[in-house]
Amino acid sequence: MHVLYGNEIIEVTTFRSGSNDNSIQSRDGMLVRDNSYGTRIEEDSDRRDFTINAIYYDISDFSLIDFHGGLYDFNRGMIDIIGDPDKRYQEDPVRMIRAIRFKAKLGFKIAKRTEEPIARLSPLLLNISNARMFEEVNKLFLTGHGLQSFRELQHYKIFELLFPGQEEFISSEKYNSFIEYALASSDQRYLQQKRNKPHFLYTVMLWPKIEKILLTLKNRNLSNPSPKPLDALINAACEQALNEQYSVTAIPFAIMSDIKRLITLVYRITDDSLEASAIDEIAKQGLFRAAFDIIKLRAKFEPELIPYVKFWQHYYDEAQEKLLRQQQARAESAARREEKRRKRREKPKRKQDKNTGRQEAVSKKESTAGFDKDTSKERQERLARARAWRAAMNLDP
Repeated sequence: MHVLYGNEIIEVTTFRSGSNDNSIQSRDGMLVRDNSYGTRIEEDSDRRDFTINAIYYDISDFSLIDFHGGLYDFNRGMIDIIGDPDKRYQEDPVRMIRAIRFKAKLGFKIAKRTEEPIARLSPLLLNISNARMFEEVNKLFLTGHGLQSFRELQHYKIFELLFPGQEEFISSEKYNSFIEYALASSDQRYLQQKRNKPHFLYTVMLWPKIEKILLTLKNRNLSNPSPKPLDALINAACEQALNEQYSVTAIPFAIMSDIKRLITLVYRITDDSLEASAIDEIAKQGLFRAAFDIIKLRAKFEPELIPYVKFWQHYYDEAQEKLLRQQQARAESAARREEKRRKRREKPKRKQDKNTGRQEAVSKKESTAGFDKDTSKERQERLARARAWRAAMNLDP
């Protein structure tokens, strides 16, 4: 289960058993199914991936329980896998991604024995379901440590596995600088408690690839007796790049649609033949601000885009002001609704308080009537009932 706590997502799970009765493994040793639920904390701790993830908090006495030296590793900033590294990575290759993510997020080091197999076994990540990999990539890049995650993935030669077809760009200083600048901006947004969106991330990551595909399509289009419009070529380039990416990360259809619209908008913003009547229409589109942000990021490394940034800045500022007004209006509307709900809740409470006062007066009269005639046991029972009623009515201090 995913529990939302502010900007954090806390993953909650059941205890696992050490039994292998229900487990099914692939030929590579990957656990395809492993649903042995358990009740013993000792067995569950053996099933956790890293020592720092096998520290338990007992809410009954507020103690920490540690079977694998996780506290020691935590205090020295070390990520160490539980059990044999090769076997544990083969069981679930995503553990390699998790080790890298913890390193990027926490600034920890990966223990030598935990780090050594990653280079050899990283191709196993291609066996993981693309739906699961989509979630893992989002965790890497959208939660405030995207820049460091990018650097770590490059260090371990895993970035090109997650984003196929990027090998020729990854060696380019211009591409790396652009990605790092964009991710640093996204990390800053996260610190400001602003949401980072997957469609923006994938647009940034796939931009050079889509540009290259589009250039090829444009050149072919020149010799086409029935040339296609630019929007159709952009859509075709996006389709090709996204289909290749989908084999690794299952980008949901709605997000793919947003990526195509966003990239089309970026090209429209930089179209010199754009008619004046279309400018206001573009500025009103929901993805305009994201498109402008991409142009602004690229302009840092492509000076020829600076005039477009200057031209569209006014429209961007207006769109930002409009968004702030809308957010403020929504906040004020929510506050009014909450105030109405609070008043509705208070009305029955005031009635209840009046009734409670009358009930308390009657109860006092009843509790003293014939009290002297009661036996000691009956007195105690009557007092107990009175205390219980007062507690139920919240009358006790």
